Amino acid sequence: MTMDTMLRLFNIEQLITPRVVKVLQRQEHIDDLQNWYESFNPLPMLRDLANNELKQAVESTALARMSDADYAGFRQYWDRLDPAQQRQYLCERAGLPDPERDRDFDL
Repeated sequence: MTMDTMLRLFNIEQLITPRVVKVLQRQEHIDDLQNWYESFNPLPMLRDLANNELKQAVESTALARMSDADYAGFRQYWDRLDPAQQRQYLCERAGLPDPERDRDFDL
């Protein structure tokens, strides 16, 4: 089975809470701001904080909404994805823009 199929078996859509969406949107704003800087970028610390907040939001929601066995199974598959893949997957499920898309700005 594919990773997507396995995660769907764990009803990943239940993890798309307003808290998770808010964190995903915050990451989107950080990405947009980061693209404005050319040489010195003051935002990596904010990006790390947002990544940690997303991890905590997803894991706490999964723990609260899944049985212990489902949570263990979910984590087994979820942890195989790197943070960028996790974010992209969640954005897709939440109907948010793909974070890996090209970001062209008209200045």
